[in-house]
Amino acid sequence: MRYIMALLMLVVGVAAAPPQQDKARPAAKGSLTGCVDERDGQYVLTNDTNLQPTARLKPAAGSPEDNFARYMGQKVTVRGALSKEEPLPIMTVESIQTVSQTCTPAAEGQPQ
Repeated sequence: MRYIMALLMLVVGVAAAPPQQDKARPAAKGSLTGCVDERDGQYVLTNDTNLQPTARLKPAAGSPEDNFARYMGQKVTVRGALSKEEPLPIMTVESIQTVSQTCTPAAEGQPQ
């Protein structure tokens, strides 16, 4: 009888425990290349084909937000942690390197 009561208490305790929520996966480290632009008050990286946003840029801890302003209109490679968010992924930028001083859309069908 004791075993049945202990088993019953265990089952009730497990059933009453709150469900575990999925833990957020850590952001993947990587790099992206594109053009720095400002859209709707946020810095974004755009592709250099049609200048459509590909990721929102967020400074790494301790970096000033306006650090991206000096790269406006330039083609850059950013390195850091990329997290999948909607509608755009967020790149937490740890380093940024200029690829080109200008960023213009490439003509369709022409190599870059």
